[in-house]
Amino acid sequence: MSQPVAFLQALGNHLAAVTHNGRNAAVLEESALDLMSALRMLLRQNAFPVFEFRDGDVLYEDRLMPELQHWEWSLKLAEAGVGRLEVTPGTTRDDVEGFADEVVARLDLRYDGATAREVRGQAGLRFQSMVRDATNGEAHDELSLVPANFGLEDESAAVRWLHEEAAAAGRIPIAETSAAVELLNIAMHSEAGVIVPLVELKEVDQYTTTHSMNVSCLSMALAEFLGYGPMDVRAIGEAALLHDVGKTRLPLSVLNKTGKLTDEEWQLIQTHTVEGARMLLAAGPRMELAATVAYEHHLSWTGEGYPKLTFPRQPHRVSRLVQVCDVYDALRTRRPFRPPWPHGRAVDFLKERSGTYHDPEFAEAFLNLIKEWEPRQVTLGDSDGTDVEAA
Repeated sequence: MSQPVAFLQALGNHLAAVTHNGRNAAVLEESALDLMSALRMLLRQNAFPVFEFRDGDVLYEDRLMPELQHWEWSLKLAEAGVGRLEVTPGTTRDDVEGFADEVVARLDLRYDGATAREVRGQAGLRFQSMVRDATNGEAHDELSLVPANFGLEDESAAVRWLHEEAAAAGRIPIAETSAAVELLNIAMHSEAGVIVPLVELKEVDQYTTTHSMNVSCLSMALAEFLGYGPMDVRAIGEAALLHDVGKTRLPLSVLNKTGKLTDEEWQLIQTHTVEGARMLLAAGPRMELAATVAYEHHLSWTGEGYPKLTFPRQPHRVSRLVQVCDVYDALRTRRPFRPPWPHGRAVDFLKERSGTYHDPEFAEAFLNLIKEWEPRQVTLGDSDGTDVEAA
């Protein structure tokens, strides 16, 4: 048995002991000792282990743990607001017991009014299931469900904050990116018969934000349509959300130019693929897929396009999937230099380039998806949340 598996199983045993034997000192002592022993062994192997709990799946350092595929505490921890658990070398028994008390309290088994900021267990064990408020920087413990008549304002604010962080600090906030994708995933499935909402621009300078949201939603919808599992769908959603992050390093005067770009400006625009890949690779191994998509999403499925490859090759499958969604939304969105294309014209364009520029597998699947599930558009910033039907 691996050390991460042994640690989580010992943690589950201790949580069960706290739940069912809260007053049995002998049982609690034995489970606590077993947990601390497993923790010490884990920290010898990895000084800063990170676990995530998603839809019954357990990830260790961003890798799925198949041994714990049906581990009962995965869903319970997520229910308690522990979507991500970080362990540090300074974790004490007091930290561990405080964490267990908080989890059980959050599950309302013996709630005593404690909160995550008031209990023991935050010094050595850090846990979260949050998205940062883009307007004031505050963090919220829970992700709220999107109402039926949603306007995607909260999701837009979160994505806009991600881009502002990337532009100002040149960094990618990984946890907040994951949370933003979760919000978009919830929005996608919040209304029966609507596979994906598409955000319509109210202001031209919202393009990078709204386009990123739309491509993320479309890519997740296409991945689901093709039968990808939940973990892969979210990973594809993250990569799609960040595919244009390199544009945050470019001047708005070029991005929003209404006239024809000069040769120098066009060369500058093309740097966003390489710049985005660099930023994402700097964020760590979790962002390797997103970095690949950022680098490749303007390459044809035969390897032509930009950035120019010394030896043309076929891009990654996810890059080819995201590319189809990217092009469709770019055509359907109002740009500084042209009005949006009608749905039918955009579809015809994809059909014409299938097999030449676009991977025919993903182009055909996307066209079938769009035919079966007509996207609806939401005008960002409308106070009454009125829907605008796609043409």
